[in-house]
Amino acid sequence: MIVEQLFLNIKKTKAMFFLMTVLLTTVFFLLNFLFTESGNVHVAAERLRTMYDGKEYFFVAKEFEEGDSAIFYHSLDRLNDLKNAQHELMNQQIFEYYLQIRQSLELVEFEDNISFIANYREGSEDNSYEMFGQVYFQAKAYYVSQNIIEKFGLRVSSGQLLENEDYIYRHDYVPVIVGHNYTANFSVGDTFQGFYWNKSVDFKIIGFLEENESMLIFSQDNFEVLDDYILVPALEFPNDPADIPDEDSQPDDERLMQEVAYSSYLNFIITMSEGYELNDFAAYYDSIRSRYNIPDYYIADVSMFTVRMLQLSNAEYYDSILFLVCCIAVFSFICLCVYLSLNSLRSLNAYYTHILLGAGYFRIYLMILSEAFLIVATCHLLAFFISGTVSGTYSLPLVAAGFLLSPLAAIPATAIVRRLTEKDFLWRKE
Repeated sequence: MIVEQLFLNIKKTKAMFFLMTVLLTTVFFLLNFLFTESGNVHVAAERLRTMYDGKEYFFVAKEFEEGDSAIFYHSLDRLNDLKNAQHELMNQQIFEYYLQIRQSLELVEFEDNISFIANYREGSEDNSYEMFGQVYFQAKAYYVSQNIIEKFGLRVSSGQLLENEDYIYRHDYVPVIVGHNYTANFSVGDTFQGFYWNKSVDFKIIGFLEENESMLIFSQDNFEVLDDYILVPALEFPNDPADIPDEDSQPDDERLMQEVAYSSYLNFIITMSEGYELNDFAAYYDSIRSRYNIPDYYIADVSMFTVRMLQLSNAEYYDSILFLVCCIAVFSFICLCVYLSLNSLRSLNAYYTHILLGAGYFRIYLMILSEAFLIVATCHLLAFFISGTVSGTYSLPLVAAGFLLSPLAAIPATAIVRRLTEKDFLWRKE
């Protein structure tokens, strides 16, 4: 009896049922989109918070006076000085030390490289060159310390991120993580040849970044999408060049590689630890410079303006989305209440007949509630297929909320039926 009356009501009010279905399907789809979007905004806000928590960041770089660079690189004991300075910088408590060096990788050219690797020089159609009979090209890359990857919460779609052991120089290959655009031509475990700090090495892919992964570039104060980039570990070299157990090793190349690497590591980013100020860093770094003969340096304040603005806009955007979600939810609930109430008024004669046959008010309440459940279920199903086509996801809490609110939406309709007396039924019957 309930099912028959349900379909009879729908048949009588098919135009209103169709409009209600379209409305609620649209509402459920928009709510699902907004829930998903608000979740993405929340994740982005959390990632921004890890990048900038109110601290000031500074870019520290060495600077040479004219003619000093050759002395710096090739003086006796330069390598040991650079290693010792690097070790002390990484193991002090005064400031946090980050490496993020934008430097192109010179790779041996292989088939179709231009089709999926963006040129390092923007606007250049061909960045390849020939040297000693071999063709090379320049690929976009960042040399990074491990705490940079942790700070930005970079994620991989396959493979793995760089771990502690990947930052120790090994003699067979250098592990790298590559951007999403490399996935069409490479797999985890593939290798390619190129130069690491002026020495020819093999690079091995250990992971692929997720699509549109990005990180803040401190030196430029903006975000860079890493789909075309290679992330290279800023390696440590525990062994001296002459101690490397490799029959084919070339000590001069090894020494030059280590000198160039450790010299480049003198361009770094810092943020002061709690309780310390920039003057503490200056005093500490000056003592290191005097002991290890490090060139003069300059400090540039990283404004973090981009991050601050994104944090502010994300907070406002997140609040706006939540307000919009609440408005849409209330609107859809009111529409369902009105629809069920109007439909109950149109069906009073049928309900009166059921009462005369001994059905009772509870049976009528079930009729109204079943109509609410049918509408919600139909609209959720349609919204699910639409969302699956658009984004591939649908919110289960939204489904649960829809069914939990259905009995509440039926309350005005049941109240109308309950308050009408037998005279009202008879009057409407006449």
